[in-house]
Amino acid sequence: MNIAQRIQAFWHGDQPDEIPYTIYQNEWRHTASDPAWDAMYAEGLGVTWHVPTFQVIRHEVESKEWEVEENGHKLRYRVLHTPVGDVSAYWQDDWQMKYFLETAADYRVMQFVSEHTEIVPDYDTYLKREAEFPPYVIPHPVIGRTPLQVILVDYAGLQGFSTQLVDCGDEMRNLYNAMLANFRKIVEVVAAGPGYYISNLENFTAESLGSRRYREFLLPVYEECFPILHAAGKIVGSHYDGRTASCKNLIASAPIDLIESLTPPPEGDLSLAEARAAWPEKLFWSNINVGVYDLPHDQIRDIVLERTAQAAPDGRLLAFQVSELYPENWKQSMPAVLKALHETRRK
Repeated sequence: MNIAQRIQAFWHGDQPDEIPYTIYQNEWRHTASDPAWDAMYAEGLGVTWHVPTFQVIRHEVESKEWEVEENGHKLRYRVLHTPVGDVSAYWQDDWQMKYFLETAADYRVMQFVSEHTEIVPDYDTYLKREAEFPPYVIPHPVIGRTPLQVILVDYAGLQGFSTQLVDCGDEMRNLYNAMLANFRKIVEVVAAGPGYYISNLENFTAESLGSRRYREFLLPVYEECFPILHAAGKIVGSHYDGRTASCKNLIASAPIDLIESLTPPPEGDLSLAEARAAWPEKLFWSNINVGVYDLPHDQIRDIVLERTAQAAPDGRLLAFQVSELYPENWKQSMPAVLKALHETRRK
């Protein structure tokens, strides 16, 4: 099998000839021109690529974005102008330093933005890009984050969200409801388009939300929207890259087919054996902790094979990936992972 065939088998719950291994395009892109990757493609490495099948069109909203260099840093600014006010954010060296939402008035502006947003299909662009990709690239559609995760991760930030959940509770719920209408439309558009595996880019970790908010804000969205994708013959994976133990029973009941970027301790709090016991039928696209890549190659091998035995004793329902921090020694360490995975090949 090649990497595309292995991933398809994994997605369908079938048994690939060996456990697949991929890296996010966003992590790989910095060194994509380095010829050292070619040998890894030949050994089975794949590059996953998020390709939208929809466009977002905003009415009565003017977006301005610009960059400047200051004291050796790249600063990027973005402002959304609306008839009811403006919101702004900025990033330093791609790290967000100021978030759009800081006050109740900001929430009302962003609600206006959401209520004046249109979602339209863009299938042709996806199909064109899919046809142009080299064989080692695995493209798939995305639906983005669910509304509360957008507010937490993108609009308010963890610190702001934690206080605004109390100080701006009504405004947050109003924005949430406006965003939910758009998310539902995104799901409907994606369901009617190309692709089999659909990525929900949640970036969920339980300590930032907890089981109460998960039950209130995430689970109902999954239960309402993900069956639309299932009815269209697709599967959906949610990017859960942090701690999950306190919500594991809720996650078990959620109509999520695949837990993506699942990371064992110390970043996460479930081993793959514990995760498999909690979610026996879900697919795991597991991130290998960045610290593992610094170990001697024989230890990398042992960890990879141990995790395979924990999560996929029959060779099903598991793939590995680089989806978080980029291993600086990738030229040495990632081939060691590929070599270990060759030992999972079915005779």
